[in-house]
Amino acid sequence: MTITLPCMPQVDTTSHQIHRALGVHSHEIATHEAPASPHVCPECQLPFVFPTEALEIDEWHFAVGLRCPNCDWEGAGIYDDEALERFDIGLDEGTRALVGALDALTAANNRDEADRFAAALAADAILPEDF
Repeated sequence: MTITLPCMPQVDTTSHQIHRALGVHSHEIATHEAPASPHVCPECQLPFVFPTEALEIDEWHFAVGLRCPNCDWEGAGIYDDEALERFDIGLDEGTRALVGALDALTAANNRDEADRFAAALAADAILPEDF
């Protein structure tokens, strides 16, 4: 089984379930317009961009280095307080989405492991020496 998480190249399990859990559909990725918030990657349009560094320019503006872990895009921008607040909210939403996807992946792996163990028990393939 192969899964493609929006933030990772490929990991074993089922891809479309995680994308669905994150609300990402592959046919939608190419059709997005420019991101409305700094947490959305301008290349792959996924909401997992994070800040790598920040420098205060003046009382209301910051220069922020950015990176997308999905497509390895790197960039920078100058943002005011309002944009940085949207960025923070977007990062929080992305974190919740990733934790939810991790929970779904963990549950799927646990079910798969239990099924394999039950099959081994039914086949009488587990001996006392295995413990």
